[in-house]
Amino acid sequence: MGGFGSAQGMITSLKNNSRRNKREAFDRWTSSDKESNGIEVEPVSEEVLIEIRNKIQKQNRITTIKITVVIVIGIIATTWLLF
Repeated sequence: MGGFGSAQGMITSLKNNSRRNKREAFDRWTSSDKESNGIEVEPVSEEVLIEIRNKIQKQNRITTIKITVVIVIGIIATTWLLF
């Protein structure tokens, strides 16, 4: 009977996950407010959205450059240690 404990754990996990779908996230969450999930949504101007988008793109570029530099340094160090 080896492995039955694993199977039982899987069954329990599936049952718990299916129960999660029946719960409401917030008490004040109404059926008409499903899109925002109970979070108050305020309208934002197009200029602010463009500013946020540009800021995120700049952060992503900087992160990509940092990762690339670390990878290149790692490759150079590895090849130097091998030879």
